Amino acid sequence: MEHSERYTPIRLYRRRQREHFNGQLKNLKLAVDWTVWVYLLVPGLLYLIGWYSSLRTKPLPTWAIELTVPILTGVIDIVMLSGGVLLFVEEADMLFLKSRPLWMRTLMKQGLIRACLLHLGKMIVITALTAPLWSRVYGMSFTPIALLALWFGIVASCQAIALHIIKVRYTGWRRWIQFISAAIAMGFVTIRTTSWMDGEIWRQLAGIFVGILLLLTLVQMRLWMKGTFEGDVREDLRGRLKMTAFLLSQSVSKPKVPRTKTVIFRKRRRLLRNRSISNRTAETAYKAFFRDSSTMKLYLQLGSLSTAAVMLPPFPVNVIVCCLLIIMLTLLFYRSWDVFATSDYVQLLSYDPAALHRAGLMMVRMLFIPLGLLMGLALGITWLGWLASVVVAAAVVAFGLFCLSVGGWIRLTRLS
Repeated sequence: MEHSERYTPIRLYRRRQREHFNGQLKNLKLAVDWTVWVYLLVPGLLYLIGWYSSLRTKPLPTWAIELTVPILTGVIDIVMLSGGVLLFVEEADMLFLKSRPLWMRTLMKQGLIRACLLHLGKMIVITALTAPLWSRVYGMSFTPIALLALWFGIVASCQAIALHIIKVRYTGWRRWIQFISAAIAMGFVTIRTTSWMDGEIWRQLAGIFVGILLLLTLVQMRLWMKGTFEGDVREDLRGRLKMTAFLLSQSVSKPKVPRTKTVIFRKRRRLLRNRSISNRTAETAYKAFFRDSSTMKLYLQLGSLSTAAVMLPPFPVNVIVCCLLIIMLTLLFYRSWDVFATSDYVQLLSYDPAALHRAGLMMVRMLFIPLGLLMGLALGITWLGWLASVVVAAAVVAFGLFCLSVGGWIRLTRLS
């Protein structure tokens, strides 16, 4: 009896929080080779420090000067949506916690406090990383930037709790409609309010005061909500297993949903006017590439990451990165062609080696040109401005086609 009196809801929450942290750490140790990551993180941190110091000392790039407050706030608001609320309630607690409302309310209160602190710390880091933009582009001093970090932390906490309320109360399509509508509405209000503040201290203090009142109201609403225990357990389980699911997704493929129709290229439409054997084979390989959801997802990821990779570094590092990315894409696309060329579909037919070579060259060109244009435009905008971006994009595409031709010639000489 004495032991049960000492076991308080605070201790229960802290024990489960500690177990959750240790479990996440064990999952990382099993999936991550720390020796390899040390060799990756140390150069990455050194480069990040150099890039951050260059933003403070060297002239800012064109994209940073032309970046407006609403766009920067919108990007930060997207970062706010990451994370959530963990209450550390379990399905086996149903009878115990339902008969003890004080324990349940304490777990909720501790979970909400933990979420607010985590979101506040996250937004302080984000504001510190973007501080050169706030100070040099928008002319803010240290005090307005510190108040802005506090404002972003309060907004992120409000958004996390509001979206958590929607998650535990709704399921299915109603949940997604409420979630998307609330996220868009809160993002719009955040952008407009941050733009209205404009670095004025009295406006920032007024916004922080209203934000704190709204945060306290949302906390009280969450604490007095009833009938959401099943939703709390469901969302807690989803939040705790998020990292595990991400780590497993890198090694275990998710079961595919049977589809009767593909997402794109559902109809047999011609992509190339010339109906030679090589062009028809290249067209078939191109459609097969995008009809596979895994390769299409990889293609979209390569496009977004390549764009970011050529926009962030300064000149001439971004040009070198662009050239290396073109070489990497050349190897990757030729490997995709090899998968198609060695498939059972191609083995059933008798192809002339020269026609098959021309088909592979056409297919990899069709895959590269959209990414080459995207990288070239991103490189030109950040390097020389909007007008010269078209010329840079044409140069990037020309260099990429040259690399593809050289790679095809090397492959042909090896085969012969």
